Amino acid sequence: MKIKRALLSVSNKEEILKLGHFLQKREVEIISSGGTRKYLESEGIKVTPIEEVTGNPEAFGGRMKTLSFQISSALLFRRNNAEDIKQAADLDILPIDLVVCNLYPFAEVAAKNAPWDELIENIDIGGPTMVRAAAKNYKDVVCLTSPGQYENFMKAVEENQLNEELSLKYALAAFSHTASYDSMITRTLNLQKEGIDKVIHVDLDSPEVKETRYGENPHQRGYVSPSTHVSERTLANAPLLQGKALSYNNYLDADSSWRCNSDLFHLSDEYNHCVTIVKHSNPCGAAVGKNSFSALEKAWAGDPISSFGSIITFSQTVDKKCAQFLCEKFVEVIIAPHFSEEALNLFKSKKNLRLLELAPHSGVLKDLMIRSIHGGHIIQEEDEGVEDKIELVTESKEIDPLSIVTQFGIKIGKHLKSNAIVLIDESDDLISIAGAGMGNPNRLVSVHQACEKAKENGYKSFSNLNLISDAFFPFRDNIDLAHELGIRKIIQPGGSIKDKEVIKACDEHGISMAFTGMRHFRH
Repeated sequence: MKIKRALLSVSNKEEILKLGHFLQKREVEIISSGGTRKYLESEGIKVTPIEEVTGNPEAFGGRMKTLSFQISSALLFRRNNAEDIKQAADLDILPIDLVVCNLYPFAEVAAKNAPWDELIENIDIGGPTMVRAAAKNYKDVVCLTSPGQYENFMKAVEENQLNEELSLKYALAAFSHTASYDSMITRTLNLQKEGIDKVIHVDLDSPEVKETRYGENPHQRGYVSPSTHVSERTLANAPLLQGKALSYNNYLDADSSWRCNSDLFHLSDEYNHCVTIVKHSNPCGAAVGKNSFSALEKAWAGDPISSFGSIITFSQTVDKKCAQFLCEKFVEVIIAPHFSEEALNLFKSKKNLRLLELAPHSGVLKDLMIRSIHGGHIIQEEDEGVEDKIELVTESKEIDPLSIVTQFGIKIGKHLKSNAIVLIDESDDLISIAGAGMGNPNRLVSVHQACEKAKENGYKSFSNLNLISDAFFPFRDNIDLAHELGIRKIIQPGGSIKDKEVIKACDEHGISMAFTGMRHFRH
C-alpha cells in the first residue's frame, strides 16, 4: 500500500509531530484542520488546509470542519473499481490514503463531572465519520486511531510491509475505538440524566482494560475493565501502594470486602471503625468498634483459619499497631482510606502483600450487577435496600429493631452467599460475627454451621446472640433447631406462607423474632 495523501486530525497530539515529519520526508501531502493544522505548521510541517479540499470554511464554532462530501468520497471510493474511479475523476475527488484521527476527549471531560452543555460540545461528529469511512475501505485506506500505532506504522512503511493484513488490524481497532466512544457517550448521558448506567460494553482492546495474571483458574484468561466515565476513585482504579497487580480472584474478594465494609461504615457515627475480612467472597470475620485495632482483633478471631490468605478492608487509617498485628499473618490484600508512614514501612517486609488506598463509598452505589449466561447477560440493580420498618412478631420482645446490632447483622447476612445464617455478638464496645453459615442449599445446614463456628470461637451460650437469616424460614424446623441450640433472638425477612407456623414455634419456645420485610439473597 502506498501513502500519497494523508488526513491528520487529532485531539491527542502525542507523537503526531514525529509522524508528521516522517510523512513530509516521504513527500506525502498532509491535510489538516483546526488545532492540529496550527500545531503541525508551528513545527515547520507543510499542511494543506482542509478548506481547500472541502471548498467550505470551518463553521458553527468548529462543529463543521471535516464533515463533507469531498472528504468522505476521498476515503470511500474503491481503487479497484472502474466505475468508482471514473466517478471520482468526474467529481474531482483525489484519494486520501491515510487517516490519523483520535476523537474529542469526551472521557476526560466526563471524568471531571462536566456540566451537560460541555459534555455535548465534546461529542465528536466528524472524527468518527472519517474513522469509520477509512476503516470500511481498509483495502485502500489506512486508519490510525492511537499514538501507540504510529511507530509500528512507520516501521511498516520503511520496510515496505504496509499491506492489507496490517490495514485490517488497524481498521478493527478503529471500529473498536468508535464503539467504545459511542458507548461512553451513552453511559455518561444516561448517568447524568437518569442516574444509572444502562450500557453494557467491554472493549478488551481498550487501553484502559488490563489483563490479570489469569482468570478464576490458571487455564482461564482474565481482565479488569475500569468504568472510564466514573470520576471518583473506585476499586478498579484505586492506587496500588505496594505489591504486584491484583488477580481476578483478588478483585472478586476485594470487591466483596470493600462493599461490606462500606455498608457497616454507614451504620453509625459511634461505631465507625470497621474491619471486614473476606475469603472466597464471603465475610469470614467482621467487627465494628471505636478503634481499628480492637475491631481488627475481634474480626480476625471470628475465623482465624479462614482469615489466612484473606482480603481485609478498613474504614479508617491503618496505623502502626494494626500493621504489626498483620505483619505476623498471611494476608493477600489490605484496603484502607489511608496508611500511616509507620504502617507502610512495616509492610515493606511483606513484598507480596498488596495495599490499596480506597475509602468507603460515599452513599448509595449506582452500579449494575452484570453476569454472563449462555448467549447473553442477566442484569440487576445493586442491592441497596434499607430495612426501614422492622416488626416484632412474637410475644417475646427482646430484640431492639433499631439497634446497631440488628442492623450490623442484616448487613453481614446481605454479603454472605445464600443460604446465609449469621450469629452476632455485642460485647466490650464491639459488634462482631460470632459464627456464620453460608452457601448451603439447606438452611438448616447453615444454622448448624453458624452455631458450630460460634462454639469453635469459644461461645458456650447463644442466648445473647442475634441470629440473622438472609431469607425467610420456610418451615418451623429451623426454629426448633435454633431452640435446641439455645438461640433466643431471630431476625429474618418473613414472607413465607408458613410464617404463622414459624411465629407459633417461636412463641412455644419463648424466642423473640422480628421480620425485616426485605430479603437479601446472594448467589
